Amino acid sequence: MSPSNVKATVRMVVASFAAGAGAMVLVGLVAPVAMQGGLSVRDAFATEMTQQAPAIEPLDVAAIEATLADAERSMAAARATTDDNVSRLQALSGR
Repeated sequence: MSPSNVKATVRMVVASFAAGAGAMVLVGLVAPVAMQGGLSVRDAFATEMTQQAPAIEPLDVAAIEATLADAERSMAAARATTDDNVSRLQALSGR
């Protein structure tokens, strides 16, 4: 057999095996579910849902601004305590 015939034979055997394995999976997994009515559409009725709370809670802008102001004060305090150290390091590094 020529190399092309061997390749074609191997491809055919692999494709046949894959098709057989796929058929076995289909019969073994999907068929029992379909036979028991698991895939039936008639049981899938839509029901109305009453919304208990808003889907997206409104933002408390005042609380967010207060948090940001607190963070700014904290950063300013930290910057004030490290300014002399930074300036000293810059002087030592020659900048």
